[in-house]
Amino acid sequence: MFKALLKKQFMEINSWLLQDKKSGKRRSVGGMVFLIAVYAVLFASLGVFFYGTGLTLCAPMTELGLSWFYFAVMGLLSVLLGAFGSVFNTFATLYKAKDNELLLSMPIPPVCILASRLLGVWFWSFIYVALVFVPALLAYLTVGAFSVSAAVSGVLVMLLISVFVLTLSCILGWVVAKISTKLKNKSIVTVLLSLLFIGLYYVGYSKAYAVLQALIENASFVGEKVRGAAYPLYLMGDAATGNFLSLVLFSLMIIFLFAIVYFLMSRSFIKMATANNTAARTKEKKSRIKARGLKGALLIKEFRRFVSSPVYMLNCGLGTVIIPVLGIFALIKRDMIGEVAVFLGSDAAALLACAAMCMAASMNDITAPSVSLEGKHLWILQTLPIPSHLPLFAKLKTHLIVTSIPVLVCALCLSVAFSFSAFDGIMTVVVSELFVVLNASFGLFVNLKMPNLKWTDETVPVKQSLGVLLTLFGGWILIIALGALYFAVNSFIAARVYMIVCASLFAALSLALVLWIKKKGSRIFATL
Repeated sequence: MFKALLKKQFMEINSWLLQDKKSGKRRSVGGMVFLIAVYAVLFASLGVFFYGTGLTLCAPMTELGLSWFYFAVMGLLSVLLGAFGSVFNTFATLYKAKDNELLLSMPIPPVCILASRLLGVWFWSFIYVALVFVPALLAYLTVGAFSVSAAVSGVLVMLLISVFVLTLSCILGWVVAKISTKLKNKSIVTVLLSLLFIGLYYVGYSKAYAVLQALIENASFVGEKVRGAAYPLYLMGDAATGNFLSLVLFSLMIIFLFAIVYFLMSRSFIKMATANNTAARTKEKKSRIKARGLKGALLIKEFRRFVSSPVYMLNCGLGTVIIPVLGIFALIKRDMIGEVAVFLGSDAAALLACAAMCMAASMNDITAPSVSLEGKHLWILQTLPIPSHLPLFAKLKTHLIVTSIPVLVCALCLSVAFSFSAFDGIMTVVVSELFVVLNASFGLFVNLKMPNLKWTDETVPVKQSLGVLLTLFGGWILIIALGALYFAVNSFIAARVYMIVCASLFAALSLALVLWIKKKGSRIFATL
């Protein structure tokens, strides 16, 4: 029984490779080879990056006799990457699997179900850990003390680290599952947590070089502190260098910790896996339901669809967060921005601000998958006794509201930071907002031309759609092309005149696309 469960689990893990999520059919051999090649290049790129990091750290630390500290640092990096990559996967695999109740209703011991799912989680934990630790071990064997015992010990430590990452992911996944049972809107919380992780990642990435330099310069001092205050890290690093006693102690520590977590999870697995994840009950209270107009109801429907999907919000609405951050950053760096404005001139600086905001606004492509996301429920909108263009305009308005308000805030911040004149400030707002309308209209146009209504996973239309790709990069290409054109004609066309030309171009293209959506686009929508 356990063998069958394990086979099923690994078939699910490999389903991305074997099955086309768009059609639900088995991929061709060529498609599989292409995907394998893409991921091989991606993993190789990450491997080269971590190998370079390992070479940077290994040589000076090995010379100081701190090989254990090198492995402690690289092992800690692998733990962080593994936990970051597998925590939400753990939550989904253990507690949100669609077949939990089906399997638990069969005469299968729950411990077998839990163990098979944990092995699936461990597989991904091992992949994330290996992405860091294998290049680190190769760097050590290249510039450090090469020996068979070090190679074998390094591989064993990597396996133990993956078990520790599994343990940590189980703890974090359990916490996420507990929180999700108490929350009403889980999607917003998921997005906020994801944004927090992304923010911490970029902060850590920006500080990585300085941290590496500090570690190299103060390796002896920091190593002694770690050896005294974080003894498990010392054991991990010392075990990777080939110390047998440290390897035994580190193994016992990891196995003991995992055994405790597994015991506790096995006692609560059934309850957590069968929870309906609804918020705590509230007392009944009478309330009046306000009737909304047709356009208002359609708009509310689109907003609810947008905020109900973390995948949709994170991939198509990230610009809503980034755009105001751009404006706030400009205010914080006002002195530096002011010097740029003096160097370029107010009108050229306004043109630069418009280009920056338009590039950021292109990150919002809410309309690009909006028709495809209707999927098998599209018939509901098609059979309503309403004009076919109204649902399309509701999708358009959703994009405009979510994007235009942050753009306005950013434009005002940039106007203050650059000390724009009234004309330049107004044109900055006008050009940026017209670009938002153009980008939203183009996304809807492309999605009507290339809809995908047969998906089985919403990540397909959101992340793997050609229309989304065209909308995202199409906006960037347009801005880059207009920027290149300005450099070609700036000797005889003033920046302010060029902004008026850009505004007129955006307005004309937006009007043409909106009219197309209302007439031909609505007919296409009605017959999809």
